[in-house]
Amino acid sequence: MRLPDPPRRRAATLLLCLGVVLSSPGLAWAGLSDTIERLKPSVLLIGTYQATGSPRFQLRGTGFIVGDGLMVVTNAHVLPTAPPVSDAPALVVQVRQPSGDWQMRSARVLGTNAARDLALLRMDGPAGPAMRLGNSAAVREGADLAFMGFPIGGVLGFSVVTHRATVSSITAAALPSPSAGRLSEQAIRGLRGGTFEIFQLDATAYPGNSGGPLFDPSTGEVVGVMNMVLIKGTRESALSQPSGISYAIPSAHIQELLDRHR
Repeated sequence: MRLPDPPRRRAATLLLCLGVVLSSPGLAWAGLSDTIERLKPSVLLIGTYQATGSPRFQLRGTGFIVGDGLMVVTNAHVLPTAPPVSDAPALVVQVRQPSGDWQMRSARVLGTNAARDLALLRMDGPAGPAMRLGNSAAVREGADLAFMGFPIGGVLGFSVVTHRATVSSITAAALPSPSAGRLSEQAIRGLRGGTFEIFQLDATAYPGNSGGPLFDPSTGEVVGVMNMVLIKGTRESALSQPSGISYAIPSAHIQELLDRHR
């Protein structure tokens, strides 16, 4: 067989090397810094406000802007559970301004999906930059992703924190119980809502991350919603001792909520 001449051989070698570089997992993070800068204005504080409270603002979780720029996605368990009364704390979101300050806005619940622990809110004021939803069905085990939120509440300050994560497994939302007597109320609710798959991630997240976006680091498209209470409670016994494993609800369920409230 005739060998390629030297220029062709050099070109073939260059293409081979380029192919190796392009397939390197490290390149998945190459644009992460730019993606973080672009997405941070879309990530919000979700909480309650009461003028007589101490503190007046209570952080309950993370949310992010979608749709027309006034819709906000978070976890359903982040919402206040007390029945509404005249002096009850009001549901609010806080939007980061270009100056770096947080602007508080009123919000109302458009709809929830309790079985998937998702909520869709609508905030007052001007529209913000909406995050794009990606195709969560295309996510594969081993994919490199990232998530944003406010871990451990305000202990670290109200600054958006980003973590890298690999999809360790795509698995059922709740583990089967060895006996009917050991089924918790939470697990029963989950079973009644139907089985669905979640993303298991090799990253440590905390309750303050609940409701935050899980996204593709190169495109910024949201493929999941972090869930650190409801799902984790069905799979691990101690939230106070993070195992280094986190979970996210696929973004396909966000699209279902949006379709119902267009």
